[in-house]
Amino acid sequence: MDNILIIGYGKLGSHLRHSLQSRYVNLNVSVIKDKKASNAVYKKAVEKAAVIFICVQDSNIPAAVKSIAGSKAKLKGKFIYHTSGAMTSDEMDVLTKSGAYCASFHPVQTFEKGTSKHTGRFDGIYIAIEGNNKAEKKASVIARKLRSNPFIITRQNKIYHHICCVMASNYLTVLNSKIEKTGFSKIKINGFNKLKFFSIYMPLAKQTLENISLNGAASSLTGPVERNDIITIERHLEAIKSTGKDNLHFYILMGIETVKLALEKKSITKPNANRIYKLFSKYIKLQ
Repeated sequence: MDNILIIGYGKLGSHLRHSLQSRYVNLNVSVIKDKKASNAVYKKAVEKAAVIFICVQDSNIPAAVKSIAGSKAKLKGKFIYHTSGAMTSDEMDVLTKSGAYCASFHPVQTFEKGTSKHTGRFDGIYIAIEGNNKAEKKASVIARKLRSNPFIITRQNKIYHHICCVMASNYLTVLNSKIEKTGFSKIKINGFNKLKFFSIYMPLAKQTLENISLNGAASSLTGPVERNDIITIERHLEAIKSTGKDNLHFYILMGIETVKLALEKKSITKPNANRIYKLFSKYIKLQ
């Protein structure tokens, strides 16, 4: 197997590293953790790797791409992936122009905290892949090795896929916080008879429920609101407004409740919350 470089070593990066090492024999996985790593560090690590995963927050992807390009490392023939659910492979155009094969590699899973060992968190989940054809094929091979299910998604539809992820995980967390506070002791959940579309998001939803059962709703909250990622929230609103008033109003209603839970968790500040509320208000006025 090729040498792999992971840029960013937070929740997802740590799970990916240990999952890769558990599935490949004698795999060399190196990591760049420091956001301010020098060009020399990047050049040495990038040139050694055949496959590179950018596992940083969406807002930091442009900086990571710039660091790779600025290192002057030879990129021809390398496979480079970012793991964002909302952003497309277009974010890596500068690397594509240098000869790299680029795509997005988004695990449809929740990673509520980092890990120091293999957890099996990739087993049976789906991975959304979008980008260069060669990069998509390579990513599919890696996904299957991780015991995940790869599927190809178009650039145009990726934002809708991420909205589904947010609803399946983040909004589910908020809904369960309401159940906690209301005091129900038993919850009956009726499935959808294993419809293929919904099966894509089931591992994500199941893991979120597992997190809630172990840690409570607030501690399990992840996603763009919890990260104060207002750019992604606005992209969602722009995309979903074209699908109808009801969908937009539901997204905003649940978004407001998510902000409240993020404030309870203390992962965002009141000024952060007010900026998100102001954005929601703008889209309500458009209707």
